[in-house]
Amino acid sequence: MNNPAVSVVVPTYNAGGELNSAIQSVLDQTYEHIDEIIVVDDCSEKPAIEILDQENELITVVRHDENRNGAAARNTGIRRASGDLIAFLDDDDNWKL
Repeated sequence: MNNPAVSVVVPTYNAGGELNSAIQSVLDQTYEHIDEIIVVDDCSEKPAIEILDQENELITVVRHDENRNGAAARNTGIRRASGDLIAFLDDDDNWKL
């Protein structure tokens, strides 16, 4: 497994513009095998899909129909992930290059 496929799970709840910054920090990485970014919206007041200001084929948004908490959002992302490895990123954090 020299270049494992990575699935990035981003749980979010009522995120603001920080969510776009977090997603962009993943897209800016030099590792070429980030295969998907799964944003799990834990029933935010304003859906995450309305906050994202970018369209990218790597991004999938999954929305809970009720608030379940961050751990449940992470588990939802894990179940949807198809990569060899799973990485987590909070919606208000950024990855450095």
